[in-house]
Amino acid sequence: MTPGSERVLVLGGSGFLGSHLVERLARAGTPVRVVSARGRWPWGALPPGVASTRFDVGEVTAPRDWDALIEGSSRIVNLAGVLQRPGLPHDLYRRVHVEAPRHLLAAVARARTPHRIVHVSTTGVLGPTGPEPLAEDAPPRPVTVYERTKAEGERVVREARGPGLERIVVRPGLVYGERDLHLLGLWRAVASGTFRTIGGGRARWQPVHVDDVARALDAVLAAPGLDGEVFHVAGKEVVPVGELAARIARRLGTHVRGPGLPLPLALAAGVGLEALLLPFGIEPPLSRARVRTLTEDRLYRSDRVREVLGLTPEVSLDAGLDRTHAWYRSHGHL
Repeated sequence: MTPGSERVLVLGGSGFLGSHLVERLARAGTPVRVVSARGRWPWGALPPGVASTRFDVGEVTAPRDWDALIEGSSRIVNLAGVLQRPGLPHDLYRRVHVEAPRHLLAAVARARTPHRIVHVSTTGVLGPTGPEPLAEDAPPRPVTVYERTKAEGERVVREARGPGLERIVVRPGLVYGERDLHLLGLWRAVASGTFRTIGGGRARWQPVHVDDVARALDAVLAAPGLDGEVFHVAGKEVVPVGELAARIARRLGTHVRGPGLPLPLALAAGVGLEALLLPFGIEPPLSRARVRTLTEDRLYRSDRVREVLGLTPEVSLDAGLDRTHAWYRSHGHL
């Protein structure tokens, strides 16, 4: 079989980013096995050549089950993850982000055949960057439990060794686009007039459209000689949070209302809302983690993905926001 026709195993392949990668591979004629906790494809009919398997990587620990899962797939993309949400047990992040990669690598070692593992992490392992963009070799400084367990999972993969084992780490930045429900709350807050900038909305982000990340993962699966590489995949445009909200508002036919919140007041509100709502299992509209996210620079250099793979982002921020808005509208999310 040629590399392009070998079946690719995608853990977390039915999610936001995973589904875009799976569809891209399927369009190229690559057989794909999608692995998800629910075992279903929520995006309509399965693409041709794609099979779906129910397998909860955070719960399954039996070696024989992992051995059976990877059988027949020499290329594996690990997209399984749990996004940061207040109230989730910390052990869940560890099981999915740290223990699951260990089980996967152990199964690959037992198979004794060549395998390429593309481990999808996050630029968040570097923590807040400050005003200068950070490269892949910057020291990790994770802050949240999500970032800490993602950083530990990276170490597990990068330190693994074995005959024929290739390990590549891909760190997407703030990914947005069609099917994304993580940033939907921001759109809804702007639409309802409840969004407020914090600290003047000056924190700078680098949103990257999901198509550009899927294209990078596809390239990493195919390109030779990448063992040990780490790639940042971030957007070309740096945008302050306040300006991003304003661009969203224009697409919604509204504007960001004021006044903004001073940082100390926003943090106090986050503490109070967490104490009030989390005991009832309700995610607060503002939390301490969300306040930090809205007030910290997150800037990254993407030199490696350009130099090694020849890739730069193709979807501009404005075009990506237009597409995202259209998808939200057509699916009744706004």
